[in-house]
Amino acid sequence: MDFFESLEEACKGGVTIVQLREKNITTRELLEIGTKAKLICDKYNVPLVINDRLDVALALSCGLHVGQSDMQAHVARALLGRDQILGISVGTEEEMNDVLREGVVDYVGLGPAYMTQSKKIVGPILGTRGVTRLLGVLGNSSIKAVVIGGVSEITIPNVLTQCAAPLDKGYRTLDGIAVVSAISASREPQESARRLLKLFRAGSSRPFPLDHTVLSPDSQAAKALEVIELACSLLVKLRHGPNPLIHHITNDVVMNGTSLKLLEPPSTIRRLTSASLSPDTANLTLAFGGSPIMSGFALEAAEFSTHIAALVINLGTLSIPQCEAHMQAGLAAKRNGKPVIFDPVGVGATSFRRGITNTLCSDVHMNIIKGNAAEIGALTGSLEVQTRGVDSVGPGFKDPSTIVRNLARREKLTVAMSGAIDYVSDGNRTYMIENGHHYQSVITGSGCMATSAVAVFAAISDPAHPESYTMAAVAGYVIKEFLQARWIQR
Repeated sequence: MDFFESLEEACKGGVTIVQLREKNITTRELLEIGTKAKLICDKYNVPLVINDRLDVALALSCGLHVGQSDMQAHVARALLGRDQILGISVGTEEEMNDVLREGVVDYVGLGPAYMTQSKKIVGPILGTRGVTRLLGVLGNSSIKAVVIGGVSEITIPNVLTQCAAPLDKGYRTLDGIAVVSAISASREPQESARRLLKLFRAGSSRPFPLDHTVLSPDSQAAKALEVIELACSLLVKLRHGPNPLIHHITNDVVMNGTSLKLLEPPSTIRRLTSASLSPDTANLTLAFGGSPIMSGFALEAAEFSTHIAALVINLGTLSIPQCEAHMQAGLAAKRNGKPVIFDPVGVGATSFRRGITNTLCSDVHMNIIKGNAAEIGALTGSLEVQTRGVDSVGPGFKDPSTIVRNLARREKLTVAMSGAIDYVSDGNRTYMIENGHHYQSVITGSGCMATSAVAVFAAISDPAHPESYTMAAVAGYVIKEFLQARWIQR
């Protein structure tokens, strides 16, 4: 199938705009190809845009796309006229501000989101988080935004879920996706275009967190009772129900045994670790009615993913092989529609942990992030709470509910922050759970066990319910801390 046959099939499949990009041919050759391409596009009422070459765009009476090293957008607009489409590539916030100041383009191409073989990459790979930052700068502008670079059937769901920037009211989302090899390299371009369009429409209709709502005192009390009843019903379901399989990629401390900190004068900490004791997170998973798999081997992650009900990624004791396992297991879980619970242990301690977390969260959209105050603070960029290794130092945030809620809105997921008082938010509603205990701070792995409790409830939650994973996090905290309180009273 030649280029023109592929182009016509793609138009039949539903593509809404075509960009012609040819860097290594003569002007005459480009004009000949463009003339034939425009006839096909006109037949299906699909706009044609020429990359870089204003002269060819003018000759064909079609649109133009320019890069940052090409003709300036305002000059191109003056020559192209107002009736033709004009787009520009944007990779930095400074470039986006220039676009907004000039106000002459119809759309911006944001990226590259991922590494791609279809063109030479001269700037940094933005990832979904970088694209989201640019969308935040674009804000409520009428300029359309498409994402470019490495977009495929595999990456589209993650791109559309992650690339949405929270504004004062609502979100700024993508208006389109740009693909090259996903259609041009396909043996069935029409069918590929149909699948891509279907994926885009499905992802674009995904609801994002609503603006924050404050309930009246009576409504709060009623909601609290409803949540407690739901937590109890989920526990009953676990005890008599599906026995969900939970895949844990966690740290060596909680996998290999229980570790206690004993305080001795003068405030010396001695760690007593018993490898003969049963794994903490595995035992808690079993006690709650789940079934644990404790594996950090990347090569079996994809196969495990077809059987599990939830995945726990714990940053814990990092190694390069474990980082690869995190990524492979996370990608497989998302492909198979399994919830992913992320515990960013010690993320603020080193730049390596921050980098790994940024890459992981860019490529794998988590369903729940669970951490202590220092870890949540590191994810938000706040310096209000400091970290010492994996521990949180100090009294905590002055306004913890706002910190948790804003992170949930930004990441489009549920955030659970543990401490003497726990906070759980989906960006709309925030729950405060007050039955924590200071013993948690002197038991190594207590936070990891809380993550396991949350994961068990997430495994049996209904993903179609908008608050399912938020309720799973609340239920995990409520039941774990109720049992913990009973144990302390004995």
